[in-house]
Amino acid sequence: MNDPGNTLSLEQLHKLHSLTRDLAASSQKQLRTHLETMSPLLRPRRFLGDYMEGAGREPVAASERTWADFQSLYKKIAVKPFDLRPELPNPLPSIQTQIALYEWEYHHSVQTGRGWQDIKITSPLSWVLTYASPYSLSVIRQQLAEGHQQKEPEAVRAFVLRACLMGTLFQKFPALTELLSAMRYRVDIRTMRELGELPLVTISAPFGTFRPADELVSTAAGFAGGSAFSEIVDVESIRQLRDPVREEALRILNNQGEAA
Repeated sequence: MNDPGNTLSLEQLHKLHSLTRDLAASSQKQLRTHLETMSPLLRPRRFLGDYMEGAGREPVAASERTWADFQSLYKKIAVKPFDLRPELPNPLPSIQTQIALYEWEYHHSVQTGRGWQDIKITSPLSWVLTYASPYSLSVIRQQLAEGHQQKEPEAVRAFVLRACLMGTLFQKFPALTELLSAMRYRVDIRTMRELGELPLVTISAPFGTFRPADELVSTAAGFAGGSAFSEIVDVESIRQLRDPVREEALRILNNQGEAA
């Protein structure tokens, strides 16, 4: 947690929320444009080859080993915590490469005068990247909530399978991460406690967000219904942005003895 969060007033928090919302909208729009341009690189057949249905044959080196590894990953994740059938058809049915971006979410407990309060926190400048499916990330988490009885296995299966495909794609092709990093985005493969070991590819803007002090989070969440809060942008991280291209050019100039 950043120190500025301990001294924010409600008025300052409101302004920062407005700023964060505008930055998030702009950043996500730009990211979507980049990802749509990259869509040919995001095809699962790039690593599964003919183990996924598609037009024509598409042999891929080492696809047999990759398919075995993918089956093992899916089997491990499908059974726990999703309670899905571990078997996969061969070949896999083709999926559309339409992408979906979901804000990163986590739960945070704050202590209030009435006891502990569980609040859903979103990170508006970090997104989970996956292929579009019937269920969103939020719905999947709700479906796994304790005591929920309305789970639709095929919709859950679609989300889990697509997340595994995207995670495997980024693991098999690290150049995708390098390409997005060159555009200043940070790429990670993370997990959520509720979703077990399901690999989630996350892409974050080059400037960060933070969660302010618990008391302020609880108060602000109360205004919004009491159970949700969105992190706010770290303005200083924007001011400290660096240009890696400029820095590399200056390094080369300095190595050549030229005046920077």
